Order: sequence, then C-alpha cells, then structure tokens
Amino acid sequence: MDDGMDKAGARLFLVYLLGLVAFLGGLSLAKGGLYVDRHEGDTLHLIEIVLRMADGEWPHLDFVTPLGALSFLPIVGFVKAGFGVGTAILLAQISVALLLVPMVWWLGYSRLSRGMAYGVGALVMVLVLAMIHGEATASISLSMHYNRWAWALAFTSILIAVLDPKRAPNQWADGIVFGIAFSFFVMGKITFGVAFAPGVAVALILRGQWRAIVVAIGVVAVVGLALTLMAGAALWPAYLADLALVASSDIRPRAGEDLATLLTAPQYVLGTVVLVLCVVVLRRGVNPTLGLVLMLLGPGMIYVTYQNYGNDPKWLALLAVMVLAVSRTPQIIALAVVACTLIAPSFYNMATSAVRHLVADRAGYTALFADTLYAERHGDFFTKTDRADNILVRTPMVFGSEEFAYLNERAEHSPLPEFQGEKLTHCVQQLGMIGVSHAIARDMDTAGLSEGKSVFVADTIGNFWMFGGLEPTSGAAPWYYGQLKGYENADYFLIPACPTTPQAYRSILADVAARGEELKEIRRTELYTLYERP
Repeated sequence: MDDGMDKAGARLFLVYLLGLVAFLGGLSLAKGGLYVDRHEGDTLHLIEIVLRMADGEWPHLDFVTPLGALSFLPIVGFVKAGFGVGTAILLAQISVALLLVPMVWWLGYSRLSRGMAYGVGALVMVLVLAMIHGEATASISLSMHYNRWAWALAFTSILIAVLDPKRAPNQWADGIVFGIAFSFFVMGKITFGVAFAPGVAVALILRGQWRAIVVAIGVVAVVGLALTLMAGAALWPAYLADLALVASSDIRPRAGEDLATLLTAPQYVLGTVVLVLCVVVLRRGVNPTLGLVLMLLGPGMIYVTYQNYGNDPKWLALLAVMVLAVSRTPQIIALAVVACTLIAPSFYNMATSAVRHLVADRAGYTALFADTLYAERHGDFFTKTDRADNILVRTPMVFGSEEFAYLNERAEHSPLPEFQGEKLTHCVQQLGMIGVSHAIARDMDTAGLSEGKSVFVADTIGNFWMFGGLEPTSGAAPWYYGQLKGYENADYFLIPACPTTPQAYRSILADVAARGEELKEIRRTELYTLYERP
C-alpha cells in the first residue's frame, strides 16, 4: 500500500471530487425538473413538510415527525429563495455534496491510499447525489433522501475515526468532520447517531483523540444553538416527545423486514457472515483494535439497515473499505470482494439513476400540482401518469354462499371497521394516491366546502390541502404515527373509502370514536365520506 497523496495529488483529488459533483449534479438538473416514478406516499410526505416549513412552520413545534429539521432545511432554503420544489430538492443534494467535498478530501488526504481515496470519493458522492434510495429496482425516487445523506456522512466520519492518519494528525480537522456528521445525525436522522456513536467514541478514545471529541461536541453545540435561535428552546422537548411517540407506536414498528429475517434470510445472511468473519480475522492478529471497534459498529450498521426502508445494507461497502485500508491479506481481500459484490447492485442503481432521470420520457409524466394553486410555483415536480391516475384497490373476497362460507373462517378476516354504527368497507388502496388526492380536493372545492377549512384524514397521509382550497391542519402530522395530533384543530373529519394503511385507518377511527363526539355527515362520495366536527 502507498503512503497516500502528495500535495499535487491532493489538489488533483479535490478537482476529482468537484468534478463528480458537477457531473452527477449537472445530470440531475439537466432534465429541467424532477421526474419520479415511485414512492408517491413518501413524495407527498416530503413535499408537505417542505411547504409547511417554507411557510414558517417547524418540525415538532407545528407538526409531528421523528425526522429532525436538518433533513429538510437545505431544501426549504432553496424553496424560500424562489425555486420550485423539484429543483430545490436537486439543488439541496448538490449543496450537501459540496459540504462533503472538503470532508471527503480530508479523509482521502489524511487516511487513504490514492486508489482508495478515489473510490471512497465516488461512493460518497453517489450516495449524496443519487436519485433513488438504493436496492436493485431501476426507478427514480427522491424518497428517503435523508438516509442517503446520513450514510454519506457515516462513511466519511467512521473512516476518519477508525483509521490511523498517514501523516501528522490534525484533531481539529477530524473534530469538525465528526461535529458536522453528528449534528446531522442528532438533528436530522437520529437513528444513525444512536447506532454509530458508541463505536466512533471508542475508536477515538483508544487512539487518545480527546481534542477531536471536544471539537466535535463543540460543533454539535453550535449547530444546536443555531437551531435554538431559529426555532426557540421549545424545539428540543417537542423533538424528544415526537421521538418517544414514534418509538412507542405500533402503527409502523419497522420499515421492512424484522430483525431475525434481516440477520438470517437468504438475501442477507451472507452479509452477516462477512461481518462476523471480518471481526474474527481482525481480532486474530490482523488489527485487533479495529476488530474491537467493528464489534461495536457492526450492530449499529445492522440496526440502521433494519430501520431504513428497503433494508439495503450499504454498510457492506464501508466494511470493505475499512478492512482493505488496514490489511491486504488474502482473507481480507476475499471478504472485501464478497462485501462489494453483495452491495454492488445497489450502488450501481444509485450511480446510474441520474442518467435514467435524464432519458425518462416526459410524455409519461404529469406535473404533480397540475391545475392547482401551486401549478406555476412548483410546476417542476412530475410523477408517473399511469401511477397517479390508475386507482387500484385490494379487497378480500368474502363469500356469502353456504357452499364457500368455510373459506371466510379459514382466511381469518379482521372484523369490518365501524364508525358511528356504520360498517365500513374492508379494502386498501394500492395505487393512485396522487390521483385520489387531486380528486378529493377538487370535489371539496366544487362543493364549496374548502375555503378557510381544514380536515383530519383517517389514513397515514392526508395532505389534500396541497391540491385545493383547504388549509393545512395545524398540529397534524404529515405522516400518521399514532395519537390524534392536530385533530382538535380540524374542521372536518374525512374517512377515505379505501385507506392506504388499514392499521392507521382503524387506529384513527377507534381513537375518534373514543372521544364520544357525534359527528355530522355532510358529504358522501365514492372516494370519501366527510363529517363536520362540533
């Protein structure tokens, strides 16, 4: 292994990183808008939060979310500057990538060989600037952008923490990197902070990096103080309350597979084995200290994967870099190759996503806010037409005949949901969320029910105000996690004919019924029933 980069090589590496940002970021902007073809629910969730924050609301203070303000402030800043929400999302990604450029440059210059520095630089920039969250499904979605940003910061900060410098150490520079990364973890996606803090802290303590720890804490404190000055001290107890609510909720206890499946299922078990073998090989003489640190980081890596939608083990790429940076024994090389092979489809998918976005056929997309008040202001966000307007629902088949009645018992159908003595339909909407949102908002506008009114929806998402004349419901969560937050501020209660999340639907109906209010039905359509609150 070489001794890293000289000054000329360091300058070239900086140009390389900036070139990656210009290339990938330029590709994403070249389309002239943002075209997505997946994750409509998450898309609406993201846009609602951005629009409400752009209007002066704050997460936790004005609406419930477990995501911190830093997950959205880069996008909000560009919306406030006058950009449409689609362009603002892409510009926010480029801004985060530019923030990471000096951090990744310092990682490469101080810790890595030249070849590994270039490889890690590509991995990190792909994570930040991708237009899909990962996995192997070739599509376009900016959903869960904060997970990719957090992984990019995790790659950078963890490698700086666990690898010895190749030249005179600079704990001030290290500490600033840790401080920026953990500021985002704590005030953006706290799962990453909880998962990686123990391993990073032990790695720094074992190397006596006390100054770096103090600098990191100072940076986190400064960022926290800045948010406090912007939003007020009440932000922090409200944030903790939101985290406690989501942690105790059973509406969506996890984003994908259960933990046992994540560890042992055929598509995951080889990654688990590679992680364990890396610890064993490192502890048996290759690098016992890194092996010890990896014993702490490993569970955190798996926990983050468990908490993130898609259960994409991006940590496999980080693991490969970590072990190759300290040793090139045959065992280490073999384990790194297997780790890279397992995660390669995900990174290939992310790396090529901007190209897919550029060549997407505009004819198959419709502006998200077409024919709404936001049509001109945010007309640069497009969704797949056939997914928006093709409304599909799933219903269990219930037999009324004596011959097949036994099948009902075998299926163990849940009892039909009820509200105010009426049995409701047992179904779930699988496609067409955006089309339904447009249709319900338009219908309420036409019926003269929208102006100056707000609505609480018996479903996970209920942002109909974005598509018509309704007002946002003060205090309501953009994504329902439990409890009737904001219900008392709503003028109406809306029950969809087919919810997107039956568990949330049933929970809300039960909680509203428990309040003992007698609600007056004022409109019934094929898509929804609307009640007026007293």
